[in-house]
Amino acid sequence: MAEMQTAISDPDCTDCRDSDLIESAARELYQTAALFVGDETEAMKLVEETVASVEMDPCADGDAARSAATSDLVHRALARVAALRAAQMHPSAAVDLGGCVETDDLSAAGITREQLDVLLAGSGRVRMRQWLEGLGPVERSVFVMRAVLGRSGAESTELLQQTTGDPWTETHVGGAYRAALCSLASSLVHSTAH
Repeated sequence: MAEMQTAISDPDCTDCRDSDLIESAARELYQTAALFVGDETEAMKLVEETVASVEMDPCADGDAARSAATSDLVHRALARVAALRAAQMHPSAAVDLGGCVETDDLSAAGITREQLDVLLAGSGRVRMRQWLEGLGPVERSVFVMRAVLGRSGAESTELLQQTTGDPWTETHVGGAYRAALCSLASSLVHSTAH
């Protein structure tokens, strides 16, 4: 019987091991975790757990690797928030302020995607973090999933069901998102007036 060789070629990975790319991915994960949990230490733990658990080929598709890491991080962050604030991270805690904003559109808060990006990473970062701290865990989590990460209502509902085990519906998620958007709109109007 002929000997079978299973040589695995070592692709040229010099570009994909670039420390700038790795730092950028880690920074994105940390920022996402911090948006969910608000606590730097907790955010760092979530990133460390994600990096340790997600198997990624450094030479594979970078977008796929980032997507896998982000997905794992979102599950971990939601589970952590639900564990820390179980009574407040239940569908019954979802609020719909009714009438303040009519739709589940970011523009209902009078803000564009570009303006949100500036608030998240630019000059408005401190104000945005303070605003997030004032939200309940449901509204905060749903806002991060919907507005920041671009998840749909259905995707957000499914993520919440998976991580909390509670009977979330799109109605709950929509109400929490509209409450967050209403709060954001109010905050922006208030900050403009001062």
